[in-house]
Amino acid sequence: MTNQDSKEEKKHQIIKDDEIDLIALIKTIWDGRKTIYYSVAVCVFIGLLIAFLSPAKYTASATLLPSSNKQGSNLGGLSALAGMAGVNLNSMMGQSEGIPPEIYPEIVNSYPFLNEFIHEKFHFEKYAEPISIYDYVMADTIPSIGAKIAQYTIRLPWTMKDAFSSGKEEDERFNSVDYGVLNLTEEKQNALSVVFQLFEIDVDAKTGLVRISMEEREPILVTQYVQKCIELLQKYIINYKTQQVRENLDFVQARFDEKKAAYEEAQRNYFNYKDSHRNAVSERVDMEFQRLSDAYDMASTVYKSLAQQLEQAKIAVKEETPVFTILEPAKVPMEKSAPNKKLILIVSVFLGGFIGLGIILGKIVWGNLITNFD
Repeated sequence: MTNQDSKEEKKHQIIKDDEIDLIALIKTIWDGRKTIYYSVAVCVFIGLLIAFLSPAKYTASATLLPSSNKQGSNLGGLSALAGMAGVNLNSMMGQSEGIPPEIYPEIVNSYPFLNEFIHEKFHFEKYAEPISIYDYVMADTIPSIGAKIAQYTIRLPWTMKDAFSSGKEEDERFNSVDYGVLNLTEEKQNALSVVFQLFEIDVDAKTGLVRISMEEREPILVTQYVQKCIELLQKYIINYKTQQVRENLDFVQARFDEKKAAYEEAQRNYFNYKDSHRNAVSERVDMEFQRLSDAYDMASTVYKSLAQQLEQAKIAVKEETPVFTILEPAKVPMEKSAPNKKLILIVSVFLGGFIGLGIILGKIVWGNLITNFD
């Protein structure tokens, strides 16, 4: 028996009768340490490539404190007693509880929010003037000269194939019927994919603090993103919270405008008739004067009542409008948040070690299987 066969037999004896000889296992791993070295070296090399070739990213964040709901305070203890009986007086009186902070991530990642966000203008490093994300994505889809040359030389067969297939699809698209559903174009989907799941929102259930953070390649741009996200989020929540009182305000405002015109007309008719018949005495004149006076008094009463309701509706909108306190505003980051070269290097070393160790153990198990099979 040769030395090679002796070593192989020794390695195979690590697993014997379903038991593992730890000393033999450690010695086998030590003998195969070069495999671990090579594996670590390869993983470290790949990790360094990832660390130095990956684009730098910056993280900006902001912390805000939503306003607490105080609707029940106007009802005093009656609201608490009704709550014990299972009756929500605030809901019955049209007072909404607002949107809880736990729903904020769903709002930010919803289509209406993202659609409005991609049409907001931001300062990109490539452009002197601010443009929207939608326009930015559309500009990036314009092929360069090199891409055009490749399209009609190397990729000519695929270009012809795409031209025939896309032509049919475009004809079907233009001839399609509008069924009244949301149908996004490819450009809109590309723009939405840029910002979809881009924001990270953490809500502290105990304190109620909401932290909005985001990671992007441009430090100024990522700060603008966070600020705009806060603005749109506040706008969305305020609109939801004040929707009912604003609708009531619009209704009262419309009725007030109507009655104001009627009041001014009745006032004008009353005083014009009074001036023109100042010295006239007759039953007909007295009857017409009384009719105009009653119409003026009625219009004045309704007008003053609506004016009072209008002021109350405006106050209600102010009271229902939530206030957000920004505890920590978004600041332009100075240091890169990614790639984390130290972490990548550490992970590469451990990953290489595990891979090398796995190769050694795999050889042992495979050799044991071959021995048992033979």
